[in-house]
Amino acid sequence: MPRNNSNNTLKQVAAFLLVIILLAVIGVGTWIGVVTNGFRDWSGFTGPSEPVEGGEQVSGVTDGDGNEMQSGESYALPASMVYAVPTAQSATASEGITVTATVQPETAANKNVTWFIGFAEQNEWSTGKTATDYVTVTPNEEDSRIATVVCEQAFGAQIVLTCTSEWDPAITATCTIDYAQSITDVSVKIGNVDVNLGGETEVSVDINNNDTDLGGVIAVEYTLSEVYTLAIDTNLTETLSFTQDGTDKDYFSQHYPSGTSASTYHCDTIEDAEGKTLYFDLRMFDAYNFSYTSANYATGDYTGTTTYFRDLDTTRIAELFDSTSYCKDKVLWTVQLSIVSEYQTITLESDIIWASIEGHTGVSGIELDPTEIIFSGAVNE
Repeated sequence: MPRNNSNNTLKQVAAFLLVIILLAVIGVGTWIGVVTNGFRDWSGFTGPSEPVEGGEQVSGVTDGDGNEMQSGESYALPASMVYAVPTAQSATASEGITVTATVQPETAANKNVTWFIGFAEQNEWSTGKTATDYVTVTPNEEDSRIATVVCEQAFGAQIVLTCTSEWDPAITATCTIDYAQSITDVSVKIGNVDVNLGGETEVSVDINNNDTDLGGVIAVEYTLSEVYTLAIDTNLTETLSFTQDGTDKDYFSQHYPSGTSASTYHCDTIEDAEGKTLYFDLRMFDAYNFSYTSANYATGDYTGTTTYFRDLDTTRIAELFDSTSYCKDKVLWTVQLSIVSEYQTITLESDIIWASIEGHTGVSGIELDPTEIIFSGAVNE
């Protein structure tokens, strides 16, 4: 009988533990279901946003005075540090930052120290989080005064690195650590045309319309990271221009090796482009002085003759487009965007290509009706 009681007790305990595990699984599953909006939105489980592709960091880490800190160097423990990206994403601080605590006096018998990472204060973001999941400190095995600091991921509450004397725990030095907000996505729009930053943007131009809806106001839009302790300076230095880089002249020099003639088209550069308008129709030719120049070196005409598109009829423009010597598949502009903040520099480009025309139909063939005429005799008889 005692043995049966023992078996029953074990079974009861096992059943009880199984119920607890099942309830825990159900609870976690329910919580995840709520957080993910019925298991459809998992954005809350993704890592921190990375800086926009094409963006280059001014530096991965700086001290409180804005001086860059790099891996491979050793720095006296600063009063503050600012991370612009996690250590793994930094081109200059990918191995962490090495800092050294100065223990005074020099003749102190015990210069050993201990290091501690913690949040400066609890806020809504840091509640329930552990500071060492975001910033770590690893003391040197041979000299505890030297330590390597690594930022693992973006954080939304200021972190404090504390160095404490092993001889007297009341003697400490601290370094506050911040994470700077960054630009995570950038777009340029020309009205309803999305510019493919980092690639080519093909456009169609309506050459028989002066009121198309293709194009519009040139605008720059960007989004900012949501996890940070230092907000980005809203007074960003932003430049957007549409330039021509001489690509077409290079093209023609390659196709006229004898140097007897050359032709190219050109248009105005659009400086400070944001807020200006660009429509891909006849207004584009007039507003930005599209023209082509032909030069005949054989006759001594080195300057060439310039003809503006606004003075041409659409048939002639269509001929220029269809000719590989002029417009088709050529770069209209190179879009150049630069956004600079204290901790981040973004430089992006896109070539706008004139890929097709609208509003003009060329001749595709000729038909006669009737196809046969027979004269039976002299007309004047």
